[in-house]
Amino acid sequence: NGEDILVVRCGFTDFGNMQKALEEKNITPISAELEWIPNITVPRTDEQAEDVSKLIEKLEQDEDVQKVFHNMG
Repeated sequence: NGEDILVVRCGFTDFGNMQKALEEKNITPISAELEWIPNITVPRTDEQAEDVSKLIEKLEQDEDVQKVFHNMG
C-alpha cells in the first residue's frame, strides 16, 4: 500500500530483548515469526534449481505444510 516496511531479524535467544526494545520505541510489529536462515548455501545448476523449486512449490501446496526452508544458493 505504499508504506515503508522495516524488517528486523535477531537470534532466537534475543527475541525477547528485541520485542522489549521495539515496545520502548512505540513500534508495533505487523508480525513476528521464526525463520531458519542457512549458515551455508549450496550452489545448484539451473536445471537442479528448477527441480528443487518445483519440489518446494509442491510441498508448499500441501495443507499440512506451514513453511518450507532450504539452503539452495
